[in-house]
Amino acid sequence: MNDVERNHFETQLSELELLMSMYPNKGELEFDDASELTNLRAALESGNARIYVGGIGFTLQLSIKQVVVNSTFV
Repeated sequence: MNDVERNHFETQLSELELLMSMYPNKGELEFDDASELTNLRAALESGNARIYVGGIGFTLQLSIKQVVVNSTFV
């Protein structure tokens, strides 16, 4: 794994971990195939880019609530 690949993998993993911390509740963030996240971590640990093919699919469920205060939307 070269430095550019390592940087891309580390950035992707950091972004996914950030999403997981922002949406920790069940059903908010769901990975299409959780093993791809494991493969990404393994590729970084081993330095072998071939372990991770790329492309982690996920679904993010958001609930947006609208609050009305004094007839003005907040």
